[in-house]
Amino acid sequence: MVFLPSLDGFENNKLTGDPCNGSVENCDKSYTEVSYPETHNAHSTLDDGFNFLASNHRENITHQWDAGFRAFMMDVHHSRYSQDLVNTSFCHGSYATGIHPCVHGSHNGVELLTQLHEKMSQSENDVVTLLLEVYVPYGHVEYILEMSGLIDYVHVQNLNEPWPTIREMVNADKNLVVFIEGPFDSEYPFLHSFTEHGWTTNYADRHPEGMNCDVLRGDSTQPVWHLNNWLALESGLTDYQRAPIVNAYDFLLNRSIECWEIHDSRPTFIAVDWWTDGEAVNVTMTLNQMNHWSDEVPLRATTDSR
Repeated sequence: MVFLPSLDGFENNKLTGDPCNGSVENCDKSYTEVSYPETHNAHSTLDDGFNFLASNHRENITHQWDAGFRAFMMDVHHSRYSQDLVNTSFCHGSYATGIHPCVHGSHNGVELLTQLHEKMSQSENDVVTLLLEVYVPYGHVEYILEMSGLIDYVHVQNLNEPWPTIREMVNADKNLVVFIEGPFDSEYPFLHSFTEHGWTTNYADRHPEGMNCDVLRGDSTQPVWHLNNWLALESGLTDYQRAPIVNAYDFLLNRSIECWEIHDSRPTFIAVDWWTDGEAVNVTMTLNQMNHWSDEVPLRATTDSR
């Protein structure tokens, strides 16, 4: 007679010593106890045909993923020619100019999120975050999530409840968090209002010395927050020439620790433009070896983030 072990009490556990978002130690940390490298306007790249006026990066989202980025800010628009669901697009620009943002470049929403889905399937132990600036009805966002297959992975976080650990999210197959720049709608509970669930520093500063840790908008009592770290010209366009200054390892690490100390809360996201000119991924790897801002800074973590 062969006795088989009971399965009672066992739970699905995908993690078998593999790293979560860069390290094994992150697996049992809560979502908000990890710092994630983030690309601002991740879709807006020279690689994908966006013109220079609207580009924020040279290399596209698949290269961003391969470098270690797991959080992506993107703008959702109607296409130039249609407001149908199927033509929901990622574009970048201001309607105030009188020019449709998608003139400068565009990505079909389903196609881009399908690329992201494919990448997530290759790194099942990682939690991924989207922050969407939305210029379409929420139903359009739901559509592109559904058609790309990502809807199955969306996590729903109730406001003011503790965030789960990376391990818990991965084992539940709910390892995608979606924030939106807009109010909460109970019909779409997986679209989290980022100003209700978190907060952000200023963005598009004109000079490095002007960068500070002040709260620009959102609820500073929440543990989720974005350290925006890119410069802009007087015209408002992103400043690629000075990106190497503010994306440099020492500058970005020191700013992150300073803001951590001021708010007694680690930066959840380190958001940058022109990510190939800097070391945002390496900075978050270092931060994730620290439990408190006052800890001794560990030896420089390295990965090929460029």
